[in-house]
Amino acid sequence: MKNEIRMTYPRTEYLILNQEIKKYVDSLLNAFMENGKTTVQPNFTYTLDMYYEKYLYQDYLSYVFFTSLYTGGAHPNNTIHAITYDKEKNQIITISDLAHDNCKLLEVLSEESRTILKKYPSFQTPYFQEDMLMEGTKPKLENFRNFAFSKEGLILFFEQYQVAPYSDGSFRVVIPYSKLNLN
Repeated sequence: MKNEIRMTYPRTEYLILNQEIKKYVDSLLNAFMENGKTTVQPNFTYTLDMYYEKYLYQDYLSYVFFTSLYTGGAHPNNTIHAITYDKEKNQIITISDLAHDNCKLLEVLSEESRTILKKYPSFQTPYFQEDMLMEGTKPKLENFRNFAFSKEGLILFFEQYQVAPYSDGSFRVVIPYSKLNLN
């Protein structure tokens, strides 16, 4: 068995943001190394790959991490993890924080993301599974935990299996700020 780790992550000028990023990276590495202790397939390479995208809007700095973990099986496990930092308040911002300040936010995110996603080609096929879309966009905090503030609007990231089968990949939608009541 062989391990290959390729990870790219930022180091910023903000201590709290750096600590949050380090906590996430360390959790990935620890899980990968633990898995390697129990899952052994001879002559096999296990991989952990991660890259990120950076978004900046007003006082918000968002990093979205895309991770692929392969430890055998039919395909890698791919995840998305977003961290958003408010530079003015010097704190990490979660979807729970945003929803606390706006009681209708989850309903708006649910309705808008469904409308946008239904326009994607994956949702136009005879194999479209509406129940996956409806479940993955219910107005629940965990469905909208991966977000980033951008110049175009609030970007929502949906992992594989969240709104469509694995084979359709992950999705992102942009909700214009004009549709949201964010301060």
